[in-house]
Amino acid sequence: MDDYLPLSEQVKILFDAVRREDGQPFTLQEVSEATGISLGTIGQMRSGKINNPQLNTLRALCRFFSVPLRYFETQTAEQCYALLTKQSPQAQPALNEIAFRASGLSEDAQKDILALIKMFKEEEKLQGGDHDPIDDTSGNANNDA
Repeated sequence: MDDYLPLSEQVKILFDAVRREDGQPFTLQEVSEATGISLGTIGQMRSGKINNPQLNTLRALCRFFSVPLRYFETQTAEQCYALLTKQSPQAQPALNEIAFRASGLSEDAQKDILALIKMFKEEEKLQGGDHDPIDDTSGNANNDA
C-alpha cells in the first residue's frame, strides 16, 4: 500500500501556495462558490475529518487550483510543491535555474539552501515585499535575476 500525504496536508498546501491575483490566499467561501463543493466539505477536508472524498470533489479542486489529479497521489509536501511549480504559467527562468542547480547537491546542501531562501523571504516580508515568487500568479514577479 502506498503512503500518500494526508489529504488534509495536500489541501492545506493548495490553500497556502496558490493565491489570488492580489497575492492573498483563497478563502474557503471563494473555493466553495467557484467549485460547487460545500463549505463544510472543504473545511472537513482541510481539518482531516474527510480523507476519502468523491472523485468529482477532487476533480473540482484540481480545476480550481490548476493542478493535475495526480497531485492527490503525492507522498510528500515536496512532491506537492514540485507539481505546483510545474503548473505555474509564470514560471521564472531564475527559479528554474535554482531548482536545476540545487538538484545535483547533497541533501544537506539542499537543506541549507532552503534555509537561506526562507531567511530571504522573511527579510522581504519585514521590508514590505511579502509576495512569494512561486505563489505569484499575477505575473508581477521581478524577473531581474
